[in-house]
Amino acid sequence: MNRTGSAKSPLMSNRIVIGVGIAGHPVSAAGNTWAFLQWVLGFRKIGWQVWVVESIEEAKCCDPDFKPCPYALSANRAHWEKTVREFGLEDCSTLLVDGEAAGFAQLMDFASGADLFLNISGHFKDRRVLEAVKSRIYLDLDPAFTQIWAEVYNVDMNFSGHDVFFSVGGLMNACRAPKCGREWKPTLPPVALEYWGSGEEPPSGAVFTTMTHWYGYSEAEYHGEWYGNKSTEFEKILDLPTRTRAGLEIATDLSLAEDNHRHFSAAGWRLVKASPLNEPWQRYREYIAGSRGEFCVAKNGYVRSRCGWFSDRSACYLAMGRPVVLQETGWSELLPAGPGLLPFHDTASAAAALEEVLHDEAAHRSAARRIAGEYLEAGRVAQALLGRL
Repeated sequence: MNRTGSAKSPLMSNRIVIGVGIAGHPVSAAGNTWAFLQWVLGFRKIGWQVWVVESIEEAKCCDPDFKPCPYALSANRAHWEKTVREFGLEDCSTLLVDGEAAGFAQLMDFASGADLFLNISGHFKDRRVLEAVKSRIYLDLDPAFTQIWAEVYNVDMNFSGHDVFFSVGGLMNACRAPKCGREWKPTLPPVALEYWGSGEEPPSGAVFTTMTHWYGYSEAEYHGEWYGNKSTEFEKILDLPTRTRAGLEIATDLSLAEDNHRHFSAAGWRLVKASPLNEPWQRYREYIAGSRGEFCVAKNGYVRSRCGWFSDRSACYLAMGRPVVLQETGWSELLPAGPGLLPFHDTASAAAALEEVLHDEAAHRSAARRIAGEYLEAGRVAQALLGRL
């Protein structure tokens, strides 16, 4: 491998295959789709030829109401085809359904001449394609949980066959989570600035917002401690709305009938339904642009492990010039904490950070955009990953 990570090294063909999880989450999925798509756009930005691949099972295909249906009529197919068409990927993308796809030979021809396979979250498992590429990179998007599931619960996270391991948990090698016998190289989440604002966005809205799955998945145990989800951390700051002038809104999957919906609404939080804000993806962008900034907790497992996780959604807020107040996971060791991007640990520090933004919003908006450009711009992040190989 090229030690400098140069985008135009004569030793490399500058071809990369990127394994994604787009078709597998086809409904109200803007945030999920962009977590993968930013990487595709980042490598394309620095001049690499990119081929996007995914593999799904027809038995898991669904319609827009999540009801099972054949692939030909599915939301999975519709979402995939719309995405690759919109971003000019029709001629360099392959969706395998039960291991089969039209144009599979063209994919294999590209893969056999490619330098790298970037397997995001290890989603792609077809060995015919993986083994055709010279070097395979595993990119973990769920630090601490991925490793606990593998080591404690013996879940096959598809580590086998990969040569290099990266994680958006930038402190994984020193955190309170298993390492699974591997060195986890750090990376930040990328954001394609050209899609996330020009720096001349409309005036920000009246409230700080975020978008989240309330429960996510089950807690995981490691060395006698439970690594949980965002619901645990939101509960710790329940009374925050009484401690700040800032309005706080959460776009979530909680239903009106759930106790937590009533519980948080009574405490002064504004809860709205997330699904209408995720389709199309431009509506997701509009929601961010219409926010005063982002305020959000991290998953309890990220906080407990101190793995350094930073949110790909927060990167989009920053790119739109919207300040971010994000719970500390150790990320402040990797990104500049201060104007535009502020950490918090508890209710008191959260309130103080919000009030600091309100004191000089213009300065914080400008700083937010600058941080996105200097640290998270998709081409820079892709180039930094190459430099760490």
